[in-house]
Amino acid sequence: MSSRYPGEIRDPETGKLDPKELWYKFRAAFAVVLSLAVLVGAGWFVYAKAHDAWMNYRTAEDYIGEGVAPVVVDIPKGATISQIGDILVQADVVRTKKAFTKEAAANADSAKIAYGKYNLKTQLPAKVALAMLLDPKNMVHNRMTLKDGQRLSQAVTAMSKATGVPAAEFNKALKDWKKLGLPPWAKNGAEGFIFPDTYEIPDKPTAKSVLKLATDQFNNVADDIGLQGGATALHLSAYQVVVLASIIEKEAGPNDEDRAKIARVFLNRLDPSLWPIGKLQSDATVAYANKITGRVATTAKERALKSAWNTYYVKGLPKGPITSPSRKSLEAAIHPADGSWLYFMVVNLDTGETVFSQDLAGQQAAQAKYQQWCMASQANRDKCNGK
Repeated sequence: MSSRYPGEIRDPETGKLDPKELWYKFRAAFAVVLSLAVLVGAGWFVYAKAHDAWMNYRTAEDYIGEGVAPVVVDIPKGATISQIGDILVQADVVRTKKAFTKEAAANADSAKIAYGKYNLKTQLPAKVALAMLLDPKNMVHNRMTLKDGQRLSQAVTAMSKATGVPAAEFNKALKDWKKLGLPPWAKNGAEGFIFPDTYEIPDKPTAKSVLKLATDQFNNVADDIGLQGGATALHLSAYQVVVLASIIEKEAGPNDEDRAKIARVFLNRLDPSLWPIGKLQSDATVAYANKITGRVATTAKERALKSAWNTYYVKGLPKGPITSPSRKSLEAAIHPADGSWLYFMVVNLDTGETVFSQDLAGQQAAQAKYQQWCMASQANRDKCNGK
């Protein structure tokens, strides 16, 4: 009788392998391995299908990942969140407008998206695209800013520097100013109509295309504030209002509330019953006529210059605007404050404090206060002397 236990693959007496028992063991092991393989394969199949379903769900409305290819996107001025969403979808930056507007609705800063061109990527998650639009580092800076109160010559310098178009090209275009889209009632050239604002420089800019950006904006603002109607109410022409606004722009300090008062002073001086001499006597017009910049005070010699723009020399308004007035000055010109002031004087160049007076005695007191401020320190003296 054999002493071998069931399942042993060697005979304990001979030490030889039992082929039959070895085959049984192999079949059992193979069955276990096969079962495990089937279970693992089925599990992987289920996982893969579940993962694909999850990814399809996630990407049905939105992309995932870090984006693919660089792309420049142009957001126009005044675009709504919905319109921005359409632009991003068209550029393949986001997958759906719904995903972008959903992220924008959840982020209060979305209202701060500035117009202009942005360096973005295609196929971005909407949340990432929104964050990139809110980051100024992603903006393509191709803009120019024309400052309030710039003379035409100064605006030409700024436009040439920003666009790379030679100043000579701008000056050439300005000679044919009637083709620049100025209002039909404009006179004497483009001075006063190159509206101060920030503009997106067009691709391949020309002097004419850049100038028209500013003249078109003037027309938009003039229509928006009702400039012609306001002029009629004051018994002035629209052109006269622009001339008046340009003087207000240069005479006003940093305190915007003074602009409407300054408008009233000059309108009172246009009234012969209040100001019989008929001359506005604006130092700002003297500076323009003498091509002076950076200085407040003028000399007797400068005020005596025979120029159609010098209101110490001519009666009434000067021949034309002396600068490009801002919207605030245009509005002040058609909405002057109520008052009987005939004089005003800035008495502090740091704060812009301005004294308004009804008579010469009040003006003389203001002048004394201004001189006192000028003499208070060397820094003040330098400012009063335009240094």
